Amino acid sequence: MKVRQARVLLVLSFAVLLLVGPAWFLGEAGEPRVDLEGKSVISASTSRALAAAQEAGDSAADLSALPAAPAPVAVAEVGVPIQIAIPELGVDSPVVQVGLEDDGSMGLPGASEAGWYQYGQRPGQPQGSAVIAAHVDYNKKPGVFLKLNSLPIGAEVLVTDDAGAAHRFIVTERFQVEKGELPAAELFRPDGDPVLTLVTCGGSFSKSRRSYADNIVIRAVPA
Repeated sequence: MKVRQARVLLVLSFAVLLLVGPAWFLGEAGEPRVDLEGKSVISASTSRALAAAQEAGDSAADLSALPAAPAPVAVAEVGVPIQIAIPELGVDSPVVQVGLEDDGSMGLPGASEAGWYQYGQRPGQPQGSAVIAAHVDYNKKPGVFLKLNSLPIGAEVLVTDDAGAAHRFIVTERFQVEKGELPAAELFRPDGDPVLTLVTCGGSFSKSRRSYADNIVIRAVPA
């Protein structure tokens, strides 16, 4: 992967458009915002990664040090994800493969689909972190991950691949973090224990930048 491609995510600059009207997006000042509902729950490894990313500040957005390709772990035995279901939230959405925009940010489909980062791990592989991201809102429409901020620990996530296999995960972690402090190396790691990482936008919405300040992250382990 080129260095430009390696700078895939960490600002996770989702090109969201202002969704006018719904009260759940409005803060006290009338600005739209999305915040994690309930307390954060993180593992020791994620906690260490967050602390390191916070210390690094904006430099955490540089992914050029990450592996250029997924670890060679029997990819052929696991299909490409094509559907994600989160019964707790009423989500049942197509998943499409995404790569990078010209500016090096992660590309995403519209409001009605989620995007799997195709340069990373696949859900169901025996190691590493597979990343699926989706909008909170887009083009005045609610996104697939509109309610991800309320997903509780213990909730079920099902990912179906193009071979017809359904991979079941149980939520174990949830947190909100400023985009510049997102722990990329942990969230996109190609090795270690298998985990599914779901990402969307959160925090306050900037009309001038047309972007949310934070990311909401859910992590789930194979069931």
